[in-house]
Amino acid sequence: MAAVALFGLGSCVGAGKAVRSEHYQRQTAAEMFSAGYEGIADYYVDAVPTDAIALGALDGVASIDPALGYARRGDRLTVTMDGRPIAEFVTPPKDDVPRWGMLTSAAIDAGRSASKPVRDATPERIYEVAFGSALRKLDRFSRYLGAEEARSAQASRNGYTGIGITIIERDGGVFVTSVFEHSPASQAGVEPGDRIVEVNGQSTEGLEIAAVADRLRGLIGSRVDVTFDRSGAPVVTTLERRPVIETTIRVHRVQDIGYVQISGFNRDTASSLEDGLRQLQAPGADPVRGLILDLRQNRGGQLNQAIRVSDLFIDRGTILATRGRHPNSVQHFEAHDRDATAVPIVVLIDSGSASAAEIVAAALQDAGRALVVGARSYGKGTVQQIVPMPNDGELILTWARMHAPSGYGLSRFGVFPSICTADGQVDVESVVAGLRDGRLQAGEAVHRRRGADSLDQAGQEALLSWCKADHPPSDSDVDARIARRLLDERDLFQQAFNASRIALGEQPGTLH
Repeated sequence: MAAVALFGLGSCVGAGKAVRSEHYQRQTAAEMFSAGYEGIADYYVDAVPTDAIALGALDGVASIDPALGYARRGDRLTVTMDGRPIAEFVTPPKDDVPRWGMLTSAAIDAGRSASKPVRDATPERIYEVAFGSALRKLDRFSRYLGAEEARSAQASRNGYTGIGITIIERDGGVFVTSVFEHSPASQAGVEPGDRIVEVNGQSTEGLEIAAVADRLRGLIGSRVDVTFDRSGAPVVTTLERRPVIETTIRVHRVQDIGYVQISGFNRDTASSLEDGLRQLQAPGADPVRGLILDLRQNRGGQLNQAIRVSDLFIDRGTILATRGRHPNSVQHFEAHDRDATAVPIVVLIDSGSASAAEIVAAALQDAGRALVVGARSYGKGTVQQIVPMPNDGELILTWARMHAPSGYGLSRFGVFPSICTADGQVDVESVVAGLRDGRLQAGEAVHRRRGADSLDQAGQEALLSWCKADHPPSDSDVDARIARRLLDERDLFQQAFNASRIALGEQPGTLH
């Protein structure tokens, strides 16, 4: 069987038939794979040979049909069906991005000629399994988003024009799960649990959730008629579409303590937080004596917003350093003397606190600006670069690793709280008593983190399972009550704070 060089990329299919499909276009696919491979070559945090990425992509396509196989031997790539060769290609140099893109497309096309499951797969399905397989070999955070997922992700980051609700598909219908504050839906009285039954007079029955979302969105200032079912009764509303950005900040008082929940980091998070802090400290209002910053179950978001939030509480020093292979990924972020509140702060984290939330927690902890309470954070600790794809999808690629002000990397181990509450038996009084008599060492978790990199593999695995728990945000659970007690009793707070500073290798100080 003759091998085919990459210049023409014809496939040497056993039956000698031309491979045609109205759905899968070889040139279009080649452009997709070339764009993806080029993005990885340019931006990924570590250098990875393009041939390894392409072979990973073909492994993903082969998962559609176990009888299909792709094997590289020397400078040849062989396509097999049930172990029998059906096509062979000459492989290009390992980092020749365009030719590996063409080879990937042609090899998939050859497989389609013999495999019905692959032939029946849509191009989007092929891209999902191909890029999914290739990116899984890189790290747990790099991923591919198709056009619909990418549009949803863009709306989450930057907002969109709509009515201000989140929806879910359940029991054959589409239901409202949340209503954004100050949105058209909120002003019209839409409630979580309402079922959307009609949009502009057209029934939503049988529509997928993406189709319903499309009907709700539209031009700024345009109107949309929506009929909801609320416990069996119809609710008809006319709503004006407006720019909508999800509310990520919730601020209120718990007696004389300010409670701030940050659920994510989008383009409005920092400015919304500034507004909330001004409300807490409004002229004529009783002053707050402390602040609880609840970052539990916060999966992160925009890096620049995490920097801006941190800068609101830190008056000097480093907030974050990022390091990667691309020159633009090496950055150092400093505070700008903007401390917006002089009161002591307790930051609450759990094992669902990730990415941008970890930036804030680590920055405030290392700057000596806050005491961190809860469970060890998720340990994402990486920055992602978005690569637009020709099909309007996106590659989300890890392009830098994050380092806390004290120097340790946030990936894998994350942020360690000064006071660990992961044990289900923890209560307020036991924590207070343990701090007072020395049985509870407030700096133990931080001290463990400092020694993590010197542990062997078994020791690191044990450390990963230590102080791990999910505690949904609340202003009244055990973590929040511990935070309030610490803020109420300044001597106790100072004792825990000093222990944490010593664990970080610094001298004790006085928190505001």
